[in-house]
Amino acid sequence: MNIEQQQLIDELLRFGVESLDLTEAQHTDAIRKYQAVGRWLDAPNSTLRQYSPDIFPQGSMAIGTTNKPVGQDERDIDLVCEMALPAHINQSQVKKMLGDRLRENETYAAILKEKNRCWRLSYSGQFHMDILPAKPDPRTPSESALVIPDKELRCWKETDPKSYTNWFKVQAARSLRRNETGIQAGIEPPPAYTSVWDKTPLQVAVQLLKRHRDVTLNGQEHSPISIIITTLAGRAYQGQASIYATTMNLLQKMPKFIEYDADGLPYVRNPTNELENFADKWHQNPIKKLVFDRWIISAQNDLISLGSTTLSESDVPLGKFLGVRHASHALKAYGEHMHRQRRTGLRIATGTGLLGVSGAQTSAVPKNTFYGDDTTL
Repeated sequence: MNIEQQQLIDELLRFGVESLDLTEAQHTDAIRKYQAVGRWLDAPNSTLRQYSPDIFPQGSMAIGTTNKPVGQDERDIDLVCEMALPAHINQSQVKKMLGDRLRENETYAAILKEKNRCWRLSYSGQFHMDILPAKPDPRTPSESALVIPDKELRCWKETDPKSYTNWFKVQAARSLRRNETGIQAGIEPPPAYTSVWDKTPLQVAVQLLKRHRDVTLNGQEHSPISIIITTLAGRAYQGQASIYATTMNLLQKMPKFIEYDADGLPYVRNPTNELENFADKWHQNPIKKLVFDRWIISAQNDLISLGSTTLSESDVPLGKFLGVRHASHALKAYGEHMHRQRRTGLRIATGTGLLGVSGAQTSAVPKNTFYGDDTTL
């Protein structure tokens, strides 16, 4: 595949991810809502105020890889509520304390639901915010290391979302000329909105991989969780500038970054907190690892199909990564983009289907022939 063909696929994929991503308005609204929750938790009359609650995003919201779930309009916004808790308050108590304070607000009480490790606020048709209580890890493996309550295991679990966010941003910045991630220790501004067209190839590739999982596995119980996909992708990324090349490289290299102990048990460690194993549930349910392995092969085959099909036949392999509706959106958006370029005097390069500068060895863009173009991707 030549560079021009990769660029064409990259544009199609970005158009598709654009329809899955948070819009700038949705991003701003999510920040406004979670900051309002933070003010409520830290209000002068709050029972939590004495513990200095600090709320901040983690996961896809923090690293810019949020997707629209299959068949739903609500996106996941993951938040952490860090508190300086005394040692005598156990995991059950802190989770109950957080839930009790949220229930004191009539608005939050009406949309509140308890989950295993967190409390969920569901804003119908927009997003749901999962608020995870946490406290500093007394073992201090890092300045930002935390422990969080696990209701099922009845214990504290290790995590380090701030360091993880910083790590992923540094990995993603490998494709940039300068390693500037805007990261400053101890400062927690809301994550800035970034258009899909300004995101790094690693960010977009992670969104594509998570979406492929959602489309092909359809929410089955043993689907690989997002943090495993994101971590292995971050470790495997080698700085490719093309989204297609990045995604192909990740699918080939990600399994190599799974560790195994002396008993053959798999580990996907938090790269910033070695105490946390994201694949801990693979130990109790080996089928989860098997599903992951099969999914990797399936995604690789689907990506190969996308790279070898024609533009007019790309809806099927594109749909494997985006879903039918979003694949259709990507193709339509790309067609409209080509039409705008035709009107401004640009041309499509002969034999590639890609835009070229007017005056180069190109042919004029035919009117309304996008879906019938048999150019090979």
